[in-house]
Amino acid sequence: MIEVTEEAKELFRNVEHPEGTVLRLDPVVDENTGQTMVGIAAGEPREDDQVVEHQGEPLLHIAAPVSEALDGSTLNVVDTPEGPGIGITAPGQEPPAG
Repeated sequence: MIEVTEEAKELFRNVEHPEGTVLRLDPVVDENTGQTMVGIAAGEPREDDQVVEHQGEPLLHIAAPVSEALDGSTLNVVDTPEGPGIGITAPGQEPPAG
């Protein structure tokens, strides 16, 4: 299971997606390199998703393969040149200073 910090949940609350879809964290294959990465997009909920809630409401669905691969990790807010973004901290690591 992936932990999501309250600060990250606040960022996800501001992401709009079409009615009838959910915000998803899914594996995405980079067409140029063939590498599998993690991406956030609107999509259909799946039965085996890890569902992250905020104030009792579903906020983010994490695809089962992502949840399993990143088990014990934390999604947190990181500072980027473009503004706040989402980072993943592996178990036992400290989140980057921001």
